[in-house]
Amino acid sequence: MLSVEPSVFKNAIGIKKEELLKEDRAGFVFAAPTGMISSKKIIQNIDFKRSASLDFLEQQKQWLQQAKQQLAERIQEQGNADLIIAGSLPFDTRDLPELSIAEARNTHLAEIFEAGNQALQAAAVEAKLLPKHADYVDGVRKLVELMQTTELKKAVLARAIDLKTAEKINIAELFHRLFMSNPEGYTFALAQNPKQDGWFMGASPELLAAKQNENVFSHPVAGTLIRHEDPAEDQAQAERLLASAKDQYEHRLVIEAIADQLAPLCRTLTIPESPSLIKTQTLWHLATPIQGKLKDPELHIFDLVSILHPTPAVCGQPAQLARTLISELEPFQRNLFAGTMGWSDAHGNGAWSVNVRCGRIYDQSARLYAGAGIVEASQPELELDETAAKFKTMFNALGLKAEELVFI
Repeated sequence: MLSVEPSVFKNAIGIKKEELLKEDRAGFVFAAPTGMISSKKIIQNIDFKRSASLDFLEQQKQWLQQAKQQLAERIQEQGNADLIIAGSLPFDTRDLPELSIAEARNTHLAEIFEAGNQALQAAAVEAKLLPKHADYVDGVRKLVELMQTTELKKAVLARAIDLKTAEKINIAELFHRLFMSNPEGYTFALAQNPKQDGWFMGASPELLAAKQNENVFSHPVAGTLIRHEDPAEDQAQAERLLASAKDQYEHRLVIEAIADQLAPLCRTLTIPESPSLIKTQTLWHLATPIQGKLKDPELHIFDLVSILHPTPAVCGQPAQLARTLISELEPFQRNLFAGTMGWSDAHGNGAWSVNVRCGRIYDQSARLYAGAGIVEASQPELELDETAAKFKTMFNALGLKAEELVFI
């Protein structure tokens, strides 16, 4: 496990799950293996605008610089050095960041107990696929064909599912279920204006970047197989994933891209020669813990985020070509899906996860997201199955079973 211990994770206060999130009140929660940060007091939502003259990287850097500047101004005004930047960057610049200046508190759940009995009834849920299964499979085939004739090496193709529910979704209960299912990962919830924009929530296994003074960490995930209920077959699946040339290649593209970005900034950078296995409730993944020591300890976490996001784990390689193809093939904008969620303090330390296994949640509706990394060796139907397994993280937390839903 990566051992980043940000200073704000010290002296945690206990809080009941019902008090952690209030459905009608703006808030932010970011739970990592080393601790949980939450805020129910948003000081200021940062107002961002797009600039037509800036490319993706320049626009992202401008947004992050604006956030840093406004945090510094607020700290000076209030004399409160414990304020943080909290929120999320979108996948691309078609959507705006959702970042706020917030009062942070280091928290833990005071009562760890079984999730409540509330679960949505499948019969009372309408579900809509974006795109339909056949169209997604066709999209995968198109990408594989392009890889045979262009410089495209990888692209992540996503699906969405829109849900409408007869019952009200319990936000606090949903977060608690996600948190309890993801003890080794990063569970997050964000709402700037919950009545209008709902809550963006998820349970990610993947760390984009974390920084504590001179120490920098990343934990990329790429390469996936579905877990099996039978223990012996489940272990065989894990061994198949480790032996899979296709998944090893997909993973290597991600690691090489991150290493190329971090190496010039670090005086030491430690990357294992081969990936390790991690597991969620539904999936096996290949993962590689990366640790380094920065040449400049004053480097801001935003400097790392701006060069790493999005990684090939959620976009592709080369990034610009993959991003263009994603926008052409996916019948929706990703919004914060495949973006990055986290926080930064006044010292430039912080932690940012990758927004996967997630969705936008409203009172009686939700949009859930899942994607799969496509390489030349991909089999379209298997990639469709992978996305179905990834949806189960949110389905399980909602108390739903995909096979019981009626899709319209």
